[in-house]
Amino acid sequence: MIAYSIQSCNGSLTGVSLGEEGRFLSLFKRSQPVIRRFRVPSVLAGAAMVMASCSSGSTATSSGSASTSTKASSAKIHNGGQIVVGLPAAPEALDPSTEATYYGRIVFANMCLGLYGINSSGLPAPVLATSAPVITDGGTLYTIHLRSGVKFNDGTALNASAVVTSIERDQTLPTSARASALKDITSVTATGPDTVQIKLASPDAALTNILAGRSGIVMSPTALAKEGANFGLHPECVGPFMFSSRPSLDQINLVKSPYFYGASSVHASSVEFTVITDPSTCYSNLLSGAINVALCLAPNDVAILSKNPAFKTQSVITNAYAGIDINLDNANGFGKPPAVPNNPIAQHPSLAKAFELSISRKTINKVVFSGINLPGCTPLAPSSPYHTSIGCTHRNIAEAKAIIKASGVSTPIHLTLMVPTGTLNVQEGEVIASEAAAAGFDITVAPTEFTTALASAQSGNYQMFAIGWSGRVDPDQNITQFYTPGSALNYTGVQDPTLLSLLAQGRAASTISARKAIYAQVEKRLEKDLGIIYLFHEAVQLASVSKLQGVDFTPDGLIHLANAGFTG
Repeated sequence: MIAYSIQSCNGSLTGVSLGEEGRFLSLFKRSQPVIRRFRVPSVLAGAAMVMASCSSGSTATSSGSASTSTKASSAKIHNGGQIVVGLPAAPEALDPSTEATYYGRIVFANMCLGLYGINSSGLPAPVLATSAPVITDGGTLYTIHLRSGVKFNDGTALNASAVVTSIERDQTLPTSARASALKDITSVTATGPDTVQIKLASPDAALTNILAGRSGIVMSPTALAKEGANFGLHPECVGPFMFSSRPSLDQINLVKSPYFYGASSVHASSVEFTVITDPSTCYSNLLSGAINVALCLAPNDVAILSKNPAFKTQSVITNAYAGIDINLDNANGFGKPPAVPNNPIAQHPSLAKAFELSISRKTINKVVFSGINLPGCTPLAPSSPYHTSIGCTHRNIAEAKAIIKASGVSTPIHLTLMVPTGTLNVQEGEVIASEAAAAGFDITVAPTEFTTALASAQSGNYQMFAIGWSGRVDPDQNITQFYTPGSALNYTGVQDPTLLSLLAQGRAASTISARKAIYAQVEKRLEKDLGIIYLFHEAVQLASVSKLQGVDFTPDGLIHLANAGFTG
């Protein structure tokens, strides 16, 4: 039986969501995303985000098996068949230690399970672990017990030693995107065949949530020893599906795993993830049957499909945000000393506020995304128990011009805004450029393939980047890694000791009320032009053919296909 089941928003059970960072297209999200961090293109190229409540989502039994649609719970799901999923952008190399996109999180959710997942209530739930960590020594010692009899997709047995190997790799691999999140861990020890102890330098309230993301994915030690830094080309984890091939950047093929402990409940024989950057093409492919599941649709097309009985739509509100990163101190790139780039805003930081005042969050959301998102100016969504409403600045051209005049910089101020390729991302960039022109900014929109854009941002080869983040339940994971010196996700290069001190206090606090008070200070601090202009909080929308039942679409925007299969 598949052991990841949790309470959903409509009272039914749905699959546990796995994942961590995810940067994505700003309309969608930036894992580790987002969308650098699990980032997603500043406009999730398929417009999969939509502000809506749970609709005709899937349900599951208490064992997590045989998940079926609420509309067709009596329909028989047949074994076999291929599920084809349309994504708006390509994941990076499929290495849990280094991958940093929202789309990678979706792939990992189906082939690389972790110690924990996040349930629909936003709480960690055990997956490869048997229970929540036992926390002792004043919050600095975590003891985790593992499932027994579990095998990786190469047949290697899962044990405590494998967990130690994976976490230590996440900490030490030079290209790791997980290292900053695990920096407080001083040791990881196998104290028995199925028991792991993690020692922290100081209490970290975010750790369990961190282990419910990609930092908690356990990789086959056999495959790691064989592939080394090339693990992402031939990944082997624990999951309902196993990696088969990646014939191009835009196609990933998985097949049903014979080693999975819940294999008897897995219906589909294979899964294909294919990248479709144009929403209209995504829509036509779904209508024609070329794909069965779509995260790459425009909001208006999803609205049309919701009225067609041949299709199902599901929408979830997420902790994702969209924003604009500004290169303020990252001239040299990741892993090198900070330096101010030849960038008008970096040379004159007050221009960041002028730029923010020149654009309207509401206009961007309405014109590009049909108003489906929630305008906001912090990394914490209103649904978060740690969010405090601080009041956002509104478009004020007169004030923006006054700041520019005081800076002494002559107009027009030439800047380049990098956006991930895709119709909605480009449209978002064009709206931003049009609005900012009124204050004296001359913005060139530069569409860039998503993984290339992430690499450019990490290397410091950009001025501004429209990028999203797929969001995390714990507030620390939505903030710290983007402002920590040396973090692979700190594209702006900003180093702010005051902010880092507040974030350290937030990790050390043990109650929601205490942490909320600290993060209220964090949100106010982030108003001080620290490199990221937050635009709005995002929702995610999914459409699939009605004959495909059992697709679990969790509130973090991840798709789980372990129980999915075709009827009829």
